[in-house]
Amino acid sequence: MPRLSGHNATPPPQSLPIDVYRRCIPAMDGTRSDDRACDDVKLLNPTRPLERFWERLAAARERLLILDYDGTLAPFTAHRDDATLYPGVAPLLLDLQRQGTRIAFVTGRPAEELARRLPLSAVEIFGAHGQEYRAASGTLTRTPLTLQAGTWLHEAAERIAAHGFERALERKHGTVAIHWRREDQDGQARLAALASELAQELPGDLQGLAFDGGYEFRARGRDKGTAIAELSARHPQALMAYLGDDLTDEDAFAALPQDGLAVLVRAEPRPSRAHLWLRPPDELREFLGAWITAAQ
Repeated sequence: MPRLSGHNATPPPQSLPIDVYRRCIPAMDGTRSDDRACDDVKLLNPTRPLERFWERLAAARERLLILDYDGTLAPFTAHRDDATLYPGVAPLLLDLQRQGTRIAFVTGRPAEELARRLPLSAVEIFGAHGQEYRAASGTLTRTPLTLQAGTWLHEAAERIAAHGFERALERKHGTVAIHWRREDQDGQARLAALASELAQELPGDLQGLAFDGGYEFRARGRDKGTAIAELSARHPQALMAYLGDDLTDEDAFAALPQDGLAVLVRAEPRPSRAHLWLRPPDELREFLGAWITAAQ
């Protein structure tokens, strides 16, 4: 049985092959599980022991590992172009793919941009939070935008740039994002105020969403959850897991099939729909290695 090694002196229960973390995280709706099941367990949902998932993975005819990129496989950086995979993750992904696990990505980045950053070929990528789909063959399709949505997003981007925040601006299909990690405290406050002002003017076919380190305006109807639903439809026999870090990944967690595993990857826990929480990069590498072992 594959195991994730621990960092603390207290050994984990045998049914939970993860290290011990002495806190219990409430669910998204504010409820919490039985204290006896929750104490000393770094599992967000104690009814979903990881050992059971490894057993199903070993027996699965098809395996699908779905991954976010920024904050999950790569640390956040002040400059988005500097975000590279955590050390040791690339060879693990290559081993997973060679072993037969199907790998897909669901990201806020443009699909083609992410494809250039990956050490893998022939992977499916949903980019711009599901507004784009890049097939394993490399064919790219984009969700059509209404004239109103396209015009508003263009004008919002021009307005943000006119306020002197061109470097904080990210323009993607169906999306305009503001990143304020590079800004000082005053710049962050002014960007937040501008985002709030723009949010008051949104047409009905667009929505505003906060994320870790910024704010985003995007077309309605597509998100990481719809991407997971499409992957589930394309691979109905696959046992799947999704790894993500941000609030935008909660849609993906919620859309997983009943037997899927939702994994929150971040330095600190937060209320989440995820079943499991991992601290990167060590526990992320351990999880990927455990997957390889289980799938042998």
